[in-house]
Amino acid sequence: MAETRSERAIGQRHHRLTPSGAVLVPPTPAGGFGVAGPAAGPHTRGMGAEPRIVRRRCARVLLVDEDERVLLFHSRDYMGPGVEYYVTPGGGLEAGESLEAGAVREVFEETGLRLTGGLGPVVAETAGIWSDGPDLVIDSEDAYFFVRVPHFEPVRDGLEAIERREFTAARWMSVAEVEAVDALVFPAGPAALLKDLLDGPRPPAPLRIPWGAWTWDTDRGWTTTERAPILDR
Repeated sequence: MAETRSERAIGQRHHRLTPSGAVLVPPTPAGGFGVAGPAAGPHTRGMGAEPRIVRRRCARVLLVDEDERVLLFHSRDYMGPGVEYYVTPGGGLEAGESLEAGAVREVFEETGLRLTGGLGPVVAETAGIWSDGPDLVIDSEDAYFFVRVPHFEPVRDGLEAIERREFTAARWMSVAEVEAVDALVFPAGPAALLKDLLDGPRPPAPLRIPWGAWTWDTDRGWTTTERAPILDR
């Protein structure tokens, strides 16, 4: 969900540097957001000056309860009136931290759940760039764990004030419900991955899932393809 605590000062005017959250601000007349994948460069059309590039390694966790529902964070109205999106729990690693240690820490900070006993192997990976303005681009590599847990109600005690404003709810969602909003999940839609994991054994090697995060484009505003439904809600 978030960048590491030490990085958070980079984006005080935004919300958090991920992704575990997406870094997003309300569209303005001067620009908006588009969508970028791994092949997209950091110099999106209309950026102008060279942006600062921050490379991040992130750990994310698909927490699935006994009813085969996955936990996602939901945000509405944070970026702008009626704009909503979802975020997979997790975030940036701290210096010297392993993927598993980072995943355990992030889940505890974001939900209050302390995972024990090992998370198992990384089940999926995704990578790409995202940004919320012309001055900063995040070049991110995200690894996913899949963990079954008894149903619980997340607590918000570990969230910072800015996170509490951004994330309006934590939702346990069925695969069908995730499919309906898959294009709105940061940083990548997990519906197909969840289907594979729930229907069969864990993959022998991490699966690659398409990147789907936002990137700033002062010329286009919101993309008219993947992200158009955001403004329709």
